Amino acid sequence: MVPGRMQDGAGRRRTAASLLFVAVLLHNLEEGVTYAATRSEATRLAQVIWPTVQLPTAVVFQAALLVLTAALGVALAWGATTRRDRDAWFILKLIASVLVVNVMVPHVPAAIVLGRYAPGVMTAVLINLPVSLWILAQRPAPPPDRARA
Repeated sequence: MVPGRMQDGAGRRRTAASLLFVAVLLHNLEEGVTYAATRSEATRLAQVIWPTVQLPTAVVFQAALLVLTAALGVALAWGATTRRDRDAWFILKLIASVLVVNVMVPHVPAAIVLGRYAPGVMTAVLINLPVSLWILAQRPAPPPDRARA
């Protein structure tokens, strides 16, 4: 893209999908690396609400993050490359909406309840939230004018 030139609809969508993937990747890396350090304390806190709950082991959690990241990568790659602009924006905005909710449940409350850092809270607040809000503010490109075609 030439500096100072606005991206076309597909270029903006590719940028949005790329930013969203990088945000998810960084967030899941942060969670995967830091989860083990807080698992036992988080389990005790969760058992206040659900007495029989047992949080997954670090290896199981990391495997789940890997599968989730790969699945989101496939969805975002489709969103970046398809010609179906409105469908692609729907997928991008759906994923962005889930990430916004994910900031509020569980990351910020977990940090408050723990009284300190909670796995994923930094990237949730500093990366996922602004990227997701930007994506949610985007409008799909208008359909091509069929009269000109």
